[in-house]
Amino acid sequence: MRRELRAFSASTRLWLRYMAVDRFMLFCAFVQPFFIAVTVMYMLHHQPQFDPVYVVVGSALTGIWSVVLFDGSWAINSERFQGTLELLVGAPSSLYAVIAGKLAGGMAFSVTSMALSYAVGAWLFGYSIVVRDVPAFAVAFVLALIAIGALGVLIAPLGILARSVRQFLTVLEHPIYILGGFLFPVLLLPGWLLPISYALPPYWAAVALHGTSSGELSGVAFAEVCAVLLLSSLACFVLAAPLFRLVLRRARVEGTLSLT
Repeated sequence: MRRELRAFSASTRLWLRYMAVDRFMLFCAFVQPFFIAVTVMYMLHHQPQFDPVYVVVGSALTGIWSVVLFDGSWAINSERFQGTLELLVGAPSSLYAVIAGKLAGGMAFSVTSMALSYAVGAWLFGYSIVVRDVPAFAVAFVLALIAIGALGVLIAPLGILARSVRQFLTVLEHPIYILGGFLFPVLLLPGWLLPISYALPPYWAAVALHGTSSGELSGVAFAEVCAVLLLSSLACFVLAAPLFRLVLRRARVEGTLSLT
């Protein structure tokens, strides 16, 4: 266990350094949420029921999801392209711990989206950004990061096992913005899309963060949403485990992973 924790910690620190100089990830975490926040606030600020906190949370979620999506699909592929994948799977430390550490670094990096979105609302537009239930929001924020990060762990092996799957993953950025209800309620979508939204961890992350920031989610309802976030995180980890075993088999036994 101590070895796995060391590998996780080292991978997190290394990936944070990498992302800090990667222009694409900097765009996902800083530039994109900024323009989304500015555009949405400009479009909706004249509405009588406009809530700037809703836009701040939604814009931050777009940045977090973009980083997790591309970080997850690139986490193992980067090792393959750099020629270090075989060394990684042959090391004593678990591949699972190394990839989880990379995604944890990406999550920590993407949290800056929340601060940037807050700054847009508070400084550029002069809004008073107030979270109405701070303790519940803090709990929801941690669980939301875990749930979205768990989805990134599930994406990581999918992004390398098949080229067609990797190409499909790259187009999931904006559909999840919509299906997750980041910037508008999913009830505005056609009814047949709602079951898809309800099956996605980012949707429940948005429900938890929007509800606690506005003070409309508390008590039993808040506990139920937290339970769904925990269960969805566990489901992603469970589903990812056999995929990671397949990655290891193709790398160690068949020797074909680098040729995918």
